[in-house]
Amino acid sequence: MQFSFDAGRFEVGRYRGAPVNLSPTFFITAVVLAVPFLRMFSLRGLVLAGFFVAMFFLSILIHELAHAVMATHYRVQVARIEISMAGGLVHFRGWPHTMGQDLLITLAGPIANLAMGLAALALLKLVPAAAPGTIVVDGRLVTEPFTQPSMVALLLRAAVYVNFGLGVVNLLPGIPLDGGRIVYLLVEQRWHSRTALLTVSSLGLFFATVNTFLLIGTIIAGFPIWAPPTFAANWEAFKAARKGRANWDAVAF
Repeated sequence: MQFSFDAGRFEVGRYRGAPVNLSPTFFITAVVLAVPFLRMFSLRGLVLAGFFVAMFFLSILIHELAHAVMATHYRVQVARIEISMAGGLVHFRGWPHTMGQDLLITLAGPIANLAMGLAALALLKLVPAAAPGTIVVDGRLVTEPFTQPSMVALLLRAAVYVNFGLGVVNLLPGIPLDGGRIVYLLVEQRWHSRTALLTVSSLGLFFATVNTFLLIGTIIAGFPIWAPPTFAANWEAFKAARKGRANWDAVAF
């Protein structure tokens, strides 16, 4: 693993020569999502939070690698993969030859997450749902009269929620989400790129507003949830489309 002070990110690996970069900002989102485990205020909770952060990273990485593998299949070169607090993003050199190829490359990421979510759900059915709890009484460990979920069960349950969540959120129509790319391609085919970018960025601004209220509500509830799209990327794309710079990559995501 290498850290670039100039770019402010870690290079955690490579895919066919393309660097896989991890921004330190990723851990902001990861820790926020791990709050339910941290609220246990115990060693068990800290261990679960650590495993959750690792699982969250792998879920995003596999999502982006799915895009990259499908792109490689269609001979589209991968320039780099980035993972940050907003999720992941694959940068390509060039574009697919057909819209069908573009759609398959775009769908590969959410499908990978949905598959991992189903796999975690299947494993959850195979592991014990609960384990006896223990407390310390007069210096001795005593089995509690109730049970608590095992650590494996908790992590698998989190993997189900995270991967289904990533799969669904990435299908929202906003920039730079996969759902936004799909809507852009479909609208562009029927009308033109300016209308497509205006449509996607407008939808992205709407869902960014919804997600802001969701974040506020879940913070009040003590279990903060944040998800893209963000205002900044969609507002910049909206302004670019209004000015006539209407390509999907009109804004440096």
